[in-house]
Amino acid sequence: MRKMMLALMLCVLGAGMLQPAAAQQDGLPREVVINDVEFVLVPEGWFWYAVQNGDFEETQKLRREWHRDVKVWLDAFYIAKYEARARHFKTFMETKEVKHRADYAAGDERGCAVRRYTDGSYYLLHPELDLPVTHLSWNLADEFTRWMGFRLPTEAEWVKAARGTDRRFFPWGNEYPDDTYAGFSASGEGGPCAPVPVGLFANGKSPYGAYNMAGNVLEYVADWYNEQFDFGLKDGDRNPPLAATGSLDMDFKEPMKILKGGRWGSGAGFIHVYSRTYYVPSEQFRCFGVRFALDVATVRAHLAKGTATVVAP
Repeated sequence: MRKMMLALMLCVLGAGMLQPAAAQQDGLPREVVINDVEFVLVPEGWFWYAVQNGDFEETQKLRREWHRDVKVWLDAFYIAKYEARARHFKTFMETKEVKHRADYAAGDERGCAVRRYTDGSYYLLHPELDLPVTHLSWNLADEFTRWMGFRLPTEAEWVKAARGTDRRFFPWGNEYPDDTYAGFSASGEGGPCAPVPVGLFANGKSPYGAYNMAGNVLEYVADWYNEQFDFGLKDGDRNPPLAATGSLDMDFKEPMKILKGGRWGSGAGFIHVYSRTYYVPSEQFRCFGVRFALDVATVRAHLAKGTATVVAP
């Protein structure tokens, strides 16, 4: 049934795609490295924001489309080329006071990329592989992101970075994925720990060159889930603000934060740009990671100070 739904969606979306401009914008470089993290420019302009219309089952009962595309303007920003790395997270955790270490519960038997010794120090499970960080709560992801000198992307920014300016269903287009596009499970039954290196799947890159925006680890965004906020989005909105609070729709018992992109255990029907996962901000799960973002002003400041390396002008 899920595969039929996805095939129907792909037919509706069509194959024609308008590629976003890759040229410089106001002298901004297309790719920079800041604090050992690669960032790619997402230019300003209009794009189609993929928004869910609430819970899928509820929309079916109401005979309402489960998603819609809203034409929204975003100012330019930078998105990390890769998911946040385990090696950076290890350094972050080792600099924290002991009282902060209790909020990362990936002990020797649980960590998919970073594990903790009994003495409280940390080690990389596979130091030979450039794996993404896993097992994050939203609170810890936000703290880690700010410690790195960055911020979380908004969901709108994440969606634009993933799909560009057309209505594609996946970051690479509308083609149904195979194992050269993304780290996902064709059966929808992935193992407990199966992250892959952040630079795999060049076939699955987004229009701006971001890797693994489908599959591998789910990625936190800044947004609360708020159904009325989603319903209020309309064509012509510019730089939509974040919802101030989360809502308790879909039988949520407390407000939820949003994750995007699917994971290694997701089926193809759950790694597209519309898909969302919701989670309590204080709780973590093994396949939850993050991707960094930066304002243009911050990048300009780094360039002026000489603390940014230009990779592509």
